[in-house]
Formats: sequence, structure tokens, C-alpha cells
Amino acid sequence: MIENAPEQPVADIRDPLSRQAFLSSHRALAVCTREFARLSDDLIGAAKVFAKEHDMEVPTVRKAPDRCIVQLGPVALTVAWLRNGSDSPAAGELLAIVWKGIIAPRGDHLPERLSARHVPPVPVQVWEETLVPSATSEASWHWHPIDLTREGYASPELATRCLEQLRTALDSMTPVAAPPLAP
Repeated sequence: MIENAPEQPVADIRDPLSRQAFLSSHRALAVCTREFARLSDDLIGAAKVFAKEHDMEVPTVRKAPDRCIVQLGPVALTVAWLRNGSDSPAAGELLAIVWKGIIAPRGDHLPERLSARHVPPVPVQVWEETLVPSATSEASWHWHPIDLTREGYASPELATRCLEQLRTALDSMTPVAAPPLAP
């Protein structure tokens, strides 16, 4: 430690001023883009592993710079980075939603016909969480529930949390086998 050096207090991530300083910078935009990509890649990888372990079809994935959709059988997870008027991460929100239903259809080509097409049922939302980025530097990046009252999640932790919600939705759709009748 350097003698006579003034003590620098550690910035509190819940302090709006320290959060805003870094999150309003151009550097934070690059970090946000990398963290969203990391979150998306972790979700896709974990969904593929889950599908393989449970002898399910490979998940359908739709990925864009600010959006990721993972369709795992009859359930889906959408994660989207919502920009609120600027490119600043301080003004944006991350929205994660788990759905029962088809969000990302397979994309099979069906030629136009006069007969009626099969229209799948409308998806139903079963879980939603809105998060905001919180960071005073690249190393301290976390996704926090919007009220900032709880501890935040690193991108891999948030991917695990979202996938747990997707598994819960999938389990609730799987019919439970009736116990065998006694003779």
C-alpha cells in the first residue's frame, strides 16, 4: 500500500450514480453485447445438452444480436435486450420469458394450397423476469432484477436460472403416468 494515498471507497453497484457512470459509456455497450452473446450461447448449449440427455429433438434456435429464442419441444424461452431510446446499457432492460406453446416454428416450407392450414395454439406465458445491467466496470457486470433489491446474476448464472424455468414448464406439460391398478 502506498503511504499517504487517499482511500478510494469501493463503488456500490446499487448506487445509481456509480452504475450510471460506467453503463453510460461506449465501453459498456461493447460489454453488454458480449454479455448478451454469452448468455445466449450458454442457453443454447444447455438446451442442446438437456435435449440430448432426455432423448428429445434438438431445440429450434432463432438468434439475432438482441434476441434469442430456444424452442424445446412444446415450451420455449425468449430472451431479448430492449433498448429504451438509446444505445446506452443504462437505459436498457433484459426480458426473459418462458412460454408453453410454439414460438419458433421449424420453418418447413409449405406451398400455398386452398385447403386450411393447421394453426398451432397461441403460446401462453408461464414465467417472466425483467433485469437491468449493473456494473461499475467490465469485471463487475451482472444482470439484476429490475428493482435491484436482490443479488444479481452473472450471465452463466442467469442462463442456468432461465433454463431451470424452462425445465419446470416442460415438466408441467409432461403427463404423469397413472399408478398401476392393484388386482
